[in-house]
Amino acid sequence: MPVIALMNQKGGVGKTSTCHHLAGTLAASGRRVLLLDNDPQASLSQGFWGPIATAELDPAATIAALYAGPAPFPEQVIRPAGIAGIDLVPGSKHATRYNVPEPHATPYEAQHGLRSFLEEVRDCYDVVLIDNAPNLHLCSWAALVASNYLIVPLQAEDYGAQGLGPVQESVELVRTGPNPALRMLGFLLTMYNPRLSIHKMYETLLREQYGPLVFNTRIPYAADYKEAIAQRKPIAQYKPKGASAKAVKALADEIVFRLADAQCIEPPVTEAA
Repeated sequence: MPVIALMNQKGGVGKTSTCHHLAGTLAASGRRVLLLDNDPQASLSQGFWGPIATAELDPAATIAALYAGPAPFPEQVIRPAGIAGIDLVPGSKHATRYNVPEPHATPYEAQHGLRSFLEEVRDCYDVVLIDNAPNLHLCSWAALVASNYLIVPLQAEDYGAQGLGPVQESVELVRTGPNPALRMLGFLLTMYNPRLSIHKMYETLLREQYGPLVFNTRIPYAADYKEAIAQRKPIAQYKPKGASAKAVKALADEIVFRLADAQCIEPPVTEAA
């Protein structure tokens, strides 16, 4: 059961929407998917259930319980997302109190809570996707400790790429400490517009610097993605034959290929342009 964290210190780069739509595509192919909404903003949960239902959740039935201790039983926090094949550990604003800076200095139980929880359910799912807050505090650190692989979504422009250096630093800290097996699965270009010269320029720079670590698939900017979330569905269930669904299907196929190939190339230590 691969555990994949999606992370970038920069907000608004497509982490949550990628989790949402990728889960739907993987589930449509027959895979059992577990989503962890590891962001106190709980945007992923709202994408499936709406903001009111998400806000009304008991904190003990959300991701906050995995940090509060003692560890809850899986059935206390895992619930159907409303789409066949997808389960969700919902996010909660109550996780904010645990999402402290300098996570490597926190108690062992806080750093390893997600990993211990996932060990209990690994036989129940084919893949786990962890959505994370746009910072590198305890929640994101715990996700890196629990994960086998990391995907970094980013926009092909200055602001969208600014979070790469800090993320790589956190990855190296985790790999030299609690999770030496963590590997980079790839950098994913999101909200990509091939008509914009700046996007083409940044794509060229990223591929020159990171080579095969940049996914071949690019997620285009498309209204369909937002419309699907407004309908509380992933794109594969909202418009399964549309161009947007085909783009996410291409990403899912590339991820499956990379996992099967098991050749995750390590990025250089220098920061992206």
